Amino acid sequence: MWEVGAHVVGHNKYSIGICYEGGLDKDGVAADTRTPEQVRALRQLVERYHAYFPQAVIVGHHDLNPQKPCPCFDAVKEYADLQPK
Repeated sequence: MWEVGAHVVGHNKYSIGICYEGGLDKDGVAADTRTPEQVRALRQLVERYHAYFPQAVIVGHHDLNPQKPCPCFDAVKEYADLQPK
C-alpha cells in the first residue's frame, strides 16, 4: 500500500492498483468473469482501503486509461456507496 505501483501511467504516485485474475471470456474477449468469491473478496479489499482513504475516488483502470478494457465491470458504479460524497 505504501509503495508506488506501476499500474497507470501518470497516476501511480497517488493511487493504489488492485489486480484480480480473470476478465476475459473463453474467446479472449473482455468480460466480467469474476466468481462470487472474487466479487466478495474484492469488495472486502476495497472496503479495507476505503477505511484508510475515505476520500479516495474508486475507479477502474479504463477510467484512467480508456485504451484498457479492465476491469471488465464498472468500478465507479459497483462501489458507488464508497465514493466520497
